[in-house]
Amino acid sequence: MNLSERRQWAWFGKPAGWFLGLVVLAIALAAVGIASAREAAQGDPPPNPSAVLMGNRECLDCHAQPGMVLPFSDDDALYLTIDPILFGASSHGRRGYACVQCHLDISGYPHPQASAGTSRELRVSMVGVCQNCHAGAQEQYAGGRHAESVAGGNLEAAICSDCHNPHALNELGASRTKIAKTCEGCHSQIFDVYKESVHGDALLNDFNADVPSCIDCHDYHGTRGPTDPSFHLFSPDICARCHADESLMAKYGVNTQVFDTYISDFHGTTVSIFERIAPDQQTNKPVCVDCHGVHDIRKPTDENSNVIKQNLLGTCQRCHVDATPNFSDAWLGHYPPDLEHYAVVYLVDLFYKLFIPGTLTGMGFFIVTDILRQRREGRGQGKNHA
Repeated sequence: MNLSERRQWAWFGKPAGWFLGLVVLAIALAAVGIASAREAAQGDPPPNPSAVLMGNRECLDCHAQPGMVLPFSDDDALYLTIDPILFGASSHGRRGYACVQCHLDISGYPHPQASAGTSRELRVSMVGVCQNCHAGAQEQYAGGRHAESVAGGNLEAAICSDCHNPHALNELGASRTKIAKTCEGCHSQIFDVYKESVHGDALLNDFNADVPSCIDCHDYHGTRGPTDPSFHLFSPDICARCHADESLMAKYGVNTQVFDTYISDFHGTTVSIFERIAPDQQTNKPVCVDCHGVHDIRKPTDENSNVIKQNLLGTCQRCHVDATPNFSDAWLGHYPPDLEHYAVVYLVDLFYKLFIPGTLTGMGFFIVTDILRQRREGRGQGKNHA
């Protein structure tokens, strides 16, 4: 330590030095406090000033009581009791969200009178609140069939809270069975058909996560369905996600050439052309679901399957009304001919693959050698005349 540094340390050892040090420390702490306040001010403001005044404990003092309802009419009421344990374990509860961050009109008690005429109208009016945190999901939902139906006046179409209970919300990704049962709440008739299908039986009874659930075909928030003109046309691509996956299909011994064989025949080729040149138009050629079913897809060996041999003619006659048994017998299925499947067709095809090129090659060889022979004989005759 040099002389100048020794003098500074000696000065700080005096009372005046200690006082100045305390002043510097106070200024530094004040600067840190101001910086923190500025940083907090730059963040998202609380959605509701009452969030500072009311905490969840105040809300649950009343809403944890059983039997709380908000009546709208003799047969319409909104259940208001909240289970604090379920809420605390939910995604919102674990993250510390306050009730008033969603219920923006609540600032104290008594609460303002609900402006909605029915409990459903009140729930639909809350959809916009979800957008404050879930803008991406809300944007997808706005482009889906559920939102379109709500906008058209059908308030019974699914909204956020129908699928995601805001007071007991947990991620659905871990349970595909739960997803299907959530859809059952509105689509019970379709669910009853689906649960008897090869996919539904495997999911709901065997808890097999490899088979498609509702959202695999209809998407998550941006739900699509048969009312979408392009949905039917592009549905083979949905089926191909699984049925063209060799590693997945190998687990169940399912043929993975389904998609390729479909695309290579007349039906699939025509649909592929439609996809490229007229993606917004309906195709009049069958896609996978037209033959195999939609929610009622069964194994091809099931006696109730649309594509089992004894039922196949009836399936073909939906489009080809004059089809005879010979028509459906000509269908080779989704297997390219080989010695195991359709051996006669394979051998005939192999014969022509060898016979036609061999014949053409032989004819070409004969023609070329004949031309050469004629030229050689022509030269020989020219020499003899000379």
